[in-house]
Order: sequence, then C-alpha cells, then structure tokens
Amino acid sequence: MKPLGIQVDEEVTQCLLTDAGPDSTLFLTSGYFNLTRAYMQLVLGAGANYRILTASPEVNGFFGAKGVAGAIPAAYIHIARQFYQQVCRLGQQERVHLHEYHRARWTFHAKGLWYYLGGRDRPCLTLIGSPNFGHRSVHRDLEAQIAMVTQNQELQEQLQEEQQRLYRRSTEVSSATFEQPDRHVQLWVKLVTPFIKNFF
Repeated sequence: MKPLGIQVDEEVTQCLLTDAGPDSTLFLTSGYFNLTRAYMQLVLGAGANYRILTASPEVNGFFGAKGVAGAIPAAYIHIARQFYQQVCRLGQQERVHLHEYHRARWTFHAKGLWYYLGGRDRPCLTLIGSPNFGHRSVHRDLEAQIAMVTQNQELQEQLQEEQQRLYRRSTEVSSATFEQPDRHVQLWVKLVTPFIKNFF
C-alpha cells in the first residue's frame, strides 16, 4: 500500500522481525524469495530463529516460460544463493534456515508468517493477506494484510497444521543445493538481477 502512502504493513512486519525474542521462531513463506534489504538485515541481525520457505526452481511460476521470463527462476536461485552465503558468512546457519518447496506439476505461491513464542509448540500470530516480503510487494503493489493474534488453542492448532503442511513438502537448503546442475545461473542473469530484482 506504499504507493498510497500507507506503510502500516511494512512497519508492523518490521516490528515483528525486530522484537521477536531469541527463543522465538518465525516461519516465513514467500513463493518468490526476494526480501527487501531492510527485512534481510532484520532477519540476519535479530535473535529469533527463522525458517524461510520459498519455491524450488521447478515450482516457480515462471519455470519453463518462453524468452527472458524463463530466466526468472534462475534470478531467484541467484538471490537465494547470495542470501545463504551471507547467512554462512555471519555464522547464522543454526538460527536462519532456508527451505525449498517441492511438488511435482505444482507451482508454489504460498505467502505467510507464523510466529511461535519461545517454549510454545503452536503459533500465536499469523499474517493473513499478501505478505510477499519482497521489494515490489512492499514498495509498489497495492497489497494489504492483517496480523491475527490468538490464544485459542484450537485455532493455534489449525495454524500450526497449515504451516507444517507447507514445510512437509520442503527440503532444507545447504551449500550442496547450489552445486546441483539445475542450479547453474548464467552470467548474464547474475549481472542483470541486481538491476531488476526490485521489480519482482
């Protein structure tokens, strides 16, 4: 909603990422992994544990597209690799985990955040709406979301099941992930990505 001068979504998300305690865990899901610089700095600098789920290349909505659009999954691979390398450089691998969703003949567009307080096995907060966490979503699109906080155990169980259902079809990213042949990113994609990533 930023084009209309409304920044409440961004401010609330930043507060969540900033104030999450060191014993808390945030499950953050985005079909297109392209965190804003501010969100990335908060994730890498905060004390909370993060489990970030994004699309594997084969479930990216642009996988197999014709022309330049067909290179978009490679751009996301490049962005994810850079993020993972930064996590490793900062020694944050125990706290920040990147996962990829896999499912044959499906595309992955899930968006969300589930917040688990330290010592709790169910989330007490979730974001509903369109939380992409990327530059375009935050700065260009007219998207909105709501944060729902609950103490209702039945609802917390449903939120937990929603989150777990997504993550069950995922694998955790490691250095070996980016060594796979299907993760090769052509040089021109690496060169162009910094200039175009704010548009997706």
